[in-house]
Amino acid sequence: MKLFITLLMLLTFSATAPAQTALDEQIALARQSAQTDRKLILLGNMSFTSEESAQFWPAWNEYRAAVAANGDRRLALIKNFAENYESMSDMKASELLTDHFSISMQDLVIKQDFAKKIDEFMPTQKVMRVIQIENKLDAAINMKLASEIPLTK
Repeated sequence: MKLFITLLMLLTFSATAPAQTALDEQIALARQSAQTDRKLILLGNMSFTSEESAQFWPAWNEYRAAVAANGDRRLALIKNFAENYESMSDMKASELLTDHFSISMQDLVIKQDFAKKIDEFMPTQKVMRVIQIENKLDAAINMKLASEIPLTK
């Protein structure tokens, strides 16, 4: 909720570029930290052969870049929600819902493509474990977002 309120205040009360830049920098730092943590969690919960590792990490980096691009869409959606929170119309709510479902569906496509790719060089049980770890980490992030973003009025 604090993040949402901060975001709402910045979007509402500061039309200045420096405030937006500061927010964008905070978000970029948080994302970079989360990416590092995610990699460490994977390293701590997976055991790869040297051959698997040589193929996995480039595939994972590509996957995470696609996730980040879709995350940019999600961030824009959250900002759009914050900007319209006080005066949400049915038309805007419909637009936001459409965007939400599109982003969520793209998340699944990205993850499914990644699973197929790594399944080409790793046992499927390992692929499943990687996806389970990714799902758990995504759930933790979604829980944090859910706790900070209020329901529509």
